[in-house]
Order: sequence, then structure tokens, then C-alpha cells
Amino acid sequence: MPKRSENGLSRRGFLKGVGAAGALGAAGAAAMTSTQGWLKPIAADAAADERVAYTYHHSHCGGMCPLKCTVRGGRLAMIQPNDICEDRYRTICLKGISEIQHIYGDKRIQTPLKRVGERGEGKFVSVSWDEALDEIVDQIKRIQAESGKGSVMVTSGAEADVPFLAPVLGARGGGNPGIDVGIGNGLDPATGMGAGYAMSAPEARDWTKSKLVLTVGSNYCESSLPSARLFFEAKEAGARMVTVDPHFSTTAGKSHEWVPIEPGTDAALFLGMITHILESGLADTAFMANHTSLPFLVNAETGALLKDREPSIDPEKKAPVPGQLDLFYVIDGSGSVVRADKAATTVLSGSAEVDGVRARTVFDLLKETQKQYSVEWASRITGIPADKIRELAELYAAGPSSLCLGWGGNDKMSNADIAGHAAAVLTAITGNIGKEGAGVGVYVGASYGGYAATLGSWALPETLAAGEADVPMYDLRYKENSVRAHIAVGDKLAQCMANMSKSEEWARSLDLIVTADPYFTEAAKWADYVLPLTSRFEYDEEIGNIASGYSHIVMQQKVIDPLFEARTDLWLTREIAKRMGVEDALPKTSLERAQAVLGTSEDPYVSSLTVEKLADNQGMWPCEGIAEVRRVAMDRTFPTLSGRMDVYYESLVEDAQELPQWEPCSEATWDNPDRERFPFQLINVRSRFRIHNQFNDAEWLQQFYEPTLNANPADLAAYGLKTGDVAEVFNDRGSFKVRVSGNEAVRPGSVRMIEGATADYTVEGNMQSVTNDEFIARGSKLMCGPVIPFSDTLVAIKKA
Repeated sequence: MPKRSENGLSRRGFLKGVGAAGALGAAGAAAMTSTQGWLKPIAADAAADERVAYTYHHSHCGGMCPLKCTVRGGRLAMIQPNDICEDRYRTICLKGISEIQHIYGDKRIQTPLKRVGERGEGKFVSVSWDEALDEIVDQIKRIQAESGKGSVMVTSGAEADVPFLAPVLGARGGGNPGIDVGIGNGLDPATGMGAGYAMSAPEARDWTKSKLVLTVGSNYCESSLPSARLFFEAKEAGARMVTVDPHFSTTAGKSHEWVPIEPGTDAALFLGMITHILESGLADTAFMANHTSLPFLVNAETGALLKDREPSIDPEKKAPVPGQLDLFYVIDGSGSVVRADKAATTVLSGSAEVDGVRARTVFDLLKETQKQYSVEWASRITGIPADKIRELAELYAAGPSSLCLGWGGNDKMSNADIAGHAAAVLTAITGNIGKEGAGVGVYVGASYGGYAATLGSWALPETLAAGEADVPMYDLRYKENSVRAHIAVGDKLAQCMANMSKSEEWARSLDLIVTADPYFTEAAKWADYVLPLTSRFEYDEEIGNIASGYSHIVMQQKVIDPLFEARTDLWLTREIAKRMGVEDALPKTSLERAQAVLGTSEDPYVSSLTVEKLADNQGMWPCEGIAEVRRVAMDRTFPTLSGRMDVYYESLVEDAQELPQWEPCSEATWDNPDRERFPFQLINVRSRFRIHNQFNDAEWLQQFYEPTLNANPADLAAYGLKTGDVAEVFNDRGSFKVRVSGNEAVRPGSVRMIEGATADYTVEGNMQSVTNDEFIARGSKLMCGPVIPFSDTLVAIKKA
């Protein structure tokens, strides 16, 4: 056993484990752990050993910026936007630039580590790759022999690509994690798009055709930095930019108008706007009649939609076939009840007797339920003046309007699905979708809203397949399940789970935890083995992976050799596969994988492209048709059961949410008795300095931001705090300590932090120690399960 240092990390582990400043890791890493002494030469003219290579950046933020990287003396020396593409795609942000230091930073995992202390203590010794992998695979085999293949869970992240690992092990995936799904849970069933993440919007380039761009619960100008220029192009084109946000965000500051709102009340705003539009005759009657489910007949007693038969099911997808308009009944222009596909004209209001069943239209039900949601009611709930709600409703209805939603705002509140559902109804009654300048959903992340190539893949034998998750990830800590081992790429523990003490309890219950990541994160402290992976700048072959992002096919080329003892995703998977006896099923080289990704595509545009052509074009190839703005549902056909906007949610009749009904959030309300003890709502927001908890360790970014609790100066003064003080932030779930800063942009009664603050970067403790993990009762019926209401959290603060 190596000699242990006082902090519990052996000297061997300290030197080779995490890239502590001044430590010498593997050969060739010397002097890479500090930026001192090499910045100046980089600014000099090209040297003889200088070369350029191309790669792409993170997918977590949706940017996937194409990067041109200059290497000098074997070291990454300069990062610029790839200049082979059209100007608008030549982007890079602070996070991308900071990689020059970040990949050599002191949180870089330099060698495989094995835990020697208690889980969470962060005590490790370095071990060889063979020792780590032999022991890991032996334990996986034992656990699976005892409890089945599904007892091992593999979760992936944007930090690295390990697509084959779960199939190689026959392991289950994570299932729905419960993050970023708040708005999509309510919006996406209506549009049939977005996959539960509200990614149903057209490109933000479409905003130049909008009269109104209404941003609610999103900070586009900061969390979508590479494409922020689109915001200003729309503004210059004449779109009115209005941002609704509890706080004066960066986007609010760049908008024509900021409308402050009480946190967690976005649904009430939309409900008030719906009422005003309906009562004022501003709705798009033709769109409602021909492209939505509002004319469909509903059993007045049970709330069930009248159907001609049971829906047809796609046997492969095990889901209803979209576009079955002939299932539903409507009242036609003559007053007769007919199948919707047979109606030449359709009325929105009316009732009928069908086979002894009294039925009425969804539209009439909507009008009835909306009676309780007057503009004045919405004003009381949201704090927005009634006249402003009317003005927003009239501007939005006049259109064309774009409604920009989540992430980083109301989507992290427990009632976010109602806001998403109400947004769907608001869109449906105004027809603000399927035409130029109109859309609804998440616009952040240029690669999410842009064109996507249909890539192929390396085909694994049928005997190698990942299993289904018996319990989704969001429920693992609460429901009995088969998981005994967790193999994780990325920081799931601190990023995806609220209430850290429960996460720690769950981690202690597992037999095996393995973290594979370029960087030592909070979750790594809880691992039994920590494996160093390469960043997107390092590879052991000339070609790494190929992906679709930012409306291009992008290639990862080797910029530099793997640092320290880091290994690539494919190397790791092949080594595990070798120990499982299935190595031959995997590509022998990354080049083989890249050739399969292009060559097996079903799209001739993609399959005709070769690795060589892509490499010759600086690792970028435009997706077909990107000269035109990508828009959605322009034929007014939606991939829903009826083929229309299905705004009536039959599955939620028992929950009284078949149409959106107001419900306050679960914790951060003013009438919550706990508010006397915990007077502040803690909101997690997104930032230009981070994506989730990645880049916490980037020293260049730390110059501009350290985890800080922002609060209104008046609130700080009331608790005897001033900017720069350290405060303890606490509730019954836990606490952490952090510096505070007075900021008049923060709404009184709320405190604000950038998400993902972990213990190594606060004064003490994890932000997730206090966050809310309570699920709503209807959560399991929602499209992606319940959202984890990170921002539906009340806390108290005191001087530490």
C-alpha cells in the first residue's frame, strides 16, 4: 500500500490522481498544469512545429461549436472558430476559449483511481488501467451473475461518448432523469414534437419574421451565447422582444421590455392571456377548427374523447400510430356528428347525443374552465398588471409570434407541466405555429433547433443490447429496484439529483460505482473507481467521432495526444469488451466507427460523404438545406394521435388536468407556512460561465465568477449581510455556505445562484443539499415522468 498523506490521499495518488498544480503526472505532462510561462510564446508567429486540427465542443449547451485548434510544441495553444463554414456558424464562447487552460487544469483526472476511504471522503490511490479494469469487470460479472444484467446501470453524458458500453455489458440505461422536462411534459403531447424537452421550436433565425418574440422563463442571450446574434438580428428586423422573468436577466436587459413576474406563476400568465384572447374574439377560429383537437367531442360524464375504435399501435415503437384523425368525432357544419376525417366543415361549439352519451366539444370545455381565470385573477397571481397581460395577449394573438420557453426558469418548478400545457393551448387558439415567424418551445442551443443529419452507426450483433430501466433514474432513490452498480460518464449524482443527502444515502447502498470523466467532479468522490477519459481535444487516432450539430456534420480530429493516462471512449469500451469476451463486436479503430457513421446512413446526402472528404473540409459539412431557415409543421400536420395539435390530455382526466388548471408550485409559495422559517425562494439559473456543473474548475472562468448567492440588497441588509460576506444557506434538507452579493436585478424574496455549484467551489457544501426533490402526484403519468423541482425550493440565510 502506498504511503498515505495527511489528507487521506496517498502521495502516489496525489501526484498522479488529480492534476494538482505543480504535480508531475504522466510523462509529457510536465508544465501543462499551469498556464504560467507559456502564454506569451503562443501569441508569437507560427513556429516550425505548429499545426492546426479541428474538433467540436460540448453538446450539453446545445452549441457544439466547430473549433479550429492550433497546436504548438505538442500543446494546445489557440482555439478559434472553424472558418470553413458560413460566418454565422463561426462561433465560440468563453467556455470554448477557456479550454486552453481547462484541459490542463488541476481537476483533470490523470490516472485511474481506486477508493481507499469511505464513499464520499475522496480518498483514493492510483492504480494501473489493467488493475482497475480487471477488478471492475470482475465485480460487474459477479453482480450480474447474482442479480441479473439489469443490476448494472450505465449512464452517459456529454463529457465523452461511450455509446457501446451499456450494450457490451447488457446493462440498463438510466431512463428518464427528471431534468429539463418541466415545460416539455406539458407542451410536447400537444405538438407531438420535442421529446418531452420542449424542443419543438423552429430555428431562432425564424425570429426575423416575428412581430413578437415573447421569452418566458429563459435567458437566451446568456445560455445560448454562440447564437445570441440571432436575438439582435430579430430586433433589427423589427421584432418586438419582450422578456417575462422574475429577475432582470441578461436577456431582459437586451429586450425592448422586461415584464417581472412572481416565480412559479408562468401558467397563470398564460391562462389569463388565453381568457382575454377568447373573450375578445382574437382567436384564430380557422386554425382551431382545422388543425387542433378543440372541435373533438368529449363524453360530458367521463371526460373521455369519443372514439370510433381503439387506436392502431405501431408494433415496433409500441406506441399509437400518429395521424389517426378518423378516430374522433366532431359536429360538422350541418350540425351532424361525423368522424373528424369526414367533416367538410367543423364547428367549435356545440353538444350532441351520441349512442346515448351526452357529448360536448373540447372548445366549450375550455371556455368553461377558463371562466375562473380572468385577467384580474392572473394579475393577482403573477403580480403583472392586468393591462399588461391584456397587451401581451393582444400582441401575441396578432402574430406572427414566437413563444420562447425554458430551460433555466419556470421549467424547474413543480407546476411546470401546467405552464407547458397552457402554452400549448395559447399557441393553438392563436395559430402561432406552422408559419413564418411563429413557433413555441425551447430556442436555446443552436444545435437543438437547427438541422440534424441522419447519421448511421456501427451495428452491434443482436446479442449485445442495453436493457430497459425497471425504475427510471428520478425514482431510483425512492422505489425498490434492481440497480446494484452504477457506471457513470459525467456527474449524475450532483447534476441530476436534488436533496444531496438522499443521493448520498443511495450511493452508499450500491455495491459498485465507477465514474469515467476527463475531470474530477463531485460524483467522483463517491466512486469506487475513477477512470480518466480524454477531452474532445485529445485522441489516439487521427479521427475520433463524428456527430451532428449546429446544422453541420462535425468531426472530432486528434488535436493533441491523450494527456496524462487518459484514454478514449472507444479504447475504454474495447478494453471492457475484451474482458467480457465480446471485443470482436466493436470497431477495431475509431476510423472504422467513423466510416460506419457516414456509410450506413439512410440519407444518400450523408452516406455519399466520406471521412476523407469531411477531413479535407476542416471537419465540417453543412446539413442539406441549411440555407433555408428550419421551420416546423409548415403543412399544419403534427405527429400526434390525431395529426392535429392535441391540446386535450385524456390521460390526465383523473387529475383534473385534461385542460390546464392552475395549481401553485409545491413549496415556493407565499402562503406556505414554512416561509416564516425559510423566507427565500432559491432559483437555479443558467449562465455564460457554466453548463450545469461543468467548467466549475476552469481557472480562466473562475476569474469572472465564483459560486455566489445573489440577493436583493434590501434582503441582505435585513439579515445583516453585505456583498462579500459568507452566508449559510439552509433548510430542513441541509445547508451550504457561499459568498453573497447584493444585486438589484434579483427579485425581493428570492435568492439566485448559477446551477451546479459543488463543494469544491463553494465555501462549504453542495448547492444540491437544499434543493427540493418532492414530486407531484401526477408525475408518473407525464410524458417524461415528474420534473425535479430544483428551483421550487425555500431557504433561509444567515451570516456564517
